[in-house]
Amino acid sequence: MIQVFDANSINYKEIGFKAGLEIHHQLKAERKLFCHCPADLDEELQTRPQYTFHRRFRAVMGEMGDFDPGMLVEVEKGYLVIYHANDEHVCTYEMDETPPFWPDDHAIDIGFRIAALFNCESPVEEIVVNRKQYLDGSITTGFQRSMIVARDGYVELRSGKKVAIANILIEEDAARKIKTEERGRTVYYNLDRLGVPLTEIITDHNDVGSPEELVETAEMIGLNLRTTGFSMRGIGSVRQDVNISIDGGNRVEIKGIQDLGMLPKWCAMEVFRQQVLIGIASSLRERPVGKDDFEHTYIEISHLFDDLGEGHSAYAVRLPLIEDILMKEVQPGKDFGYEIFEKCNLITGLQYDEMFHSGECLPESIRRSARPEELFVNEDADREIRDLIRLAEGDGYVAARGPTKPVLHTLKKTVERCKQAFDGVPQETRRALADGNNEFLRVIHGKERLYPDTDTPPIPYPLEKYHRMKEQVRPRPIELMRKYEGGNLNWAQLTSLIRSGKLDLFERMVGEGISVQLAHHIVHDLLKLLAREGLEVSNLSGDVLIEVGSEVIKGNINRGALPDILRDMCAKEDISAQRDTIEEVKSSQLTEGQLRSIVIQHVESLKGPDQTVDRNAIIGSVKEMHGRNLNGKTLARILEEVL
Repeated sequence: MIQVFDANSINYKEIGFKAGLEIHHQLKAERKLFCHCPADLDEELQTRPQYTFHRRFRAVMGEMGDFDPGMLVEVEKGYLVIYHANDEHVCTYEMDETPPFWPDDHAIDIGFRIAALFNCESPVEEIVVNRKQYLDGSITTGFQRSMIVARDGYVELRSGKKVAIANILIEEDAARKIKTEERGRTVYYNLDRLGVPLTEIITDHNDVGSPEELVETAEMIGLNLRTTGFSMRGIGSVRQDVNISIDGGNRVEIKGIQDLGMLPKWCAMEVFRQQVLIGIASSLRERPVGKDDFEHTYIEISHLFDDLGEGHSAYAVRLPLIEDILMKEVQPGKDFGYEIFEKCNLITGLQYDEMFHSGECLPESIRRSARPEELFVNEDADREIRDLIRLAEGDGYVAARGPTKPVLHTLKKTVERCKQAFDGVPQETRRALADGNNEFLRVIHGKERLYPDTDTPPIPYPLEKYHRMKEQVRPRPIELMRKYEGGNLNWAQLTSLIRSGKLDLFERMVGEGISVQLAHHIVHDLLKLLAREGLEVSNLSGDVLIEVGSEVIKGNINRGALPDILRDMCAKEDISAQRDTIEEVKSSQLTEGQLRSIVIQHVESLKGPDQTVDRNAIIGSVKEMHGRNLNGKTLARILEEVL
């Protein structure tokens, strides 16, 4: 049943919307965190590895003797993982053949500098390396080594609100996924990124009350990191996960957020989903049915299909009093039955056209109206299935076909998910999709996932060193805004400077007496213009740009001539030749007497029949002929005097 989704109708305050961020940012480093391999990427490894090896994973107990539920789901997937490796980027540590080397001291220092940047009041005196289990194959050991460096910080928003930062960690990055095969059961990874140091910044889940505030928080954290020069840039260097909950719902983690512009839509879609799941739970509890009525009794229906391959079969399971709920739209374009299928697809590998629920026989069902080619049960088969499994009024069923083991596994997971529906929103980690929806990835991890690493002893860290770092923190973006707003630098201009990596040069220029607007014009607008023209902007050093800006401020160079001057300088690699250009322009500047004569000539030649003159026409004419050699302010003053 298709509903109309209206994101604008959501009152986030009324529904108790809460959200937190987990921001992962790669750090600039010469080596990986726990070995001495280089911390760069090798695209050739994607397709042409020097060698490969494979692994299968299983869960291990936490310190208290319990298995993490998220890890058990990962084991159910039964992945065979194949790794691409080479001698340059992979050593015995990445292969999990030797213990870790001593962690990179430089990366640890960066972690504490980031903690100082975010005002953390609780730095650790002793760094403890922990193991965080990952069984998706992205880490060869089955766990990620991670270190908390500080707690209790905050990031300030433009409104003045301070969003709490719970933890700042330094940890090793995971391998890059290449592809999947065999119904997703075989996964390939590139090991070049495994072990590259990154920081994880976790905000307090209770501090953000709207998607817009969430976007600003993520942007502000990113801008703060950019000002340090410690963070990597480029595709894949930043990854954001978002934790979302509403009143009556549950914390759901959405992974893989890349486009912050899409974040409000992802939030709205998840809020809609949680509201629907809460409604489903309420509806189920009002019906004469309980969890125990959902039985793992699977009825074979293979005889209804004559196109099953060898080793394939078809089964169905009865789901009491739930047919209308299977048809309930939980995300735009997805009903509850399809959400179950997404989970089954990831865990069992069964494809979407091999799964079917009873509501999909109706013309108003989502898949029947949108993608009927995916449905393998027709009306005749539907009637026979209903008779075989003895459906009563309101009952539904799920049917599956394909390799027998995944089929039975799919029906098992279906029954389990229907039982979960009585409890509302399950705690899950879900993957963000490009259309704003999300899909099941794994059960959310519990405390059993994390335990101390026994390979590396605790590492003392001197607090006095951290306190010195706090004193040396450079102005944060919000502080820079307050500093430069009097110079007519707006927020968009400031953030452009930070993102382009030109902030340091801009501040140097302002420190040398160049106006805020002129400094921004040179380092941002003009350098971008010249780069688009294909000129060698890298030939222009900061010192030379400061000299050019200073001459403009002194009136020795016309601001309007800057593009042409810088074009000439881009063509010269030698700094002395660039300085010669500056001197040539200065020496060719018109004196006031010369400029006055030129203005008088233009006034006379441009007078109209009624002896009137167009000031703008005169200025344009003079600049067109002599623009590089005059000062605009002087021209305006002389014209005023002549007229």
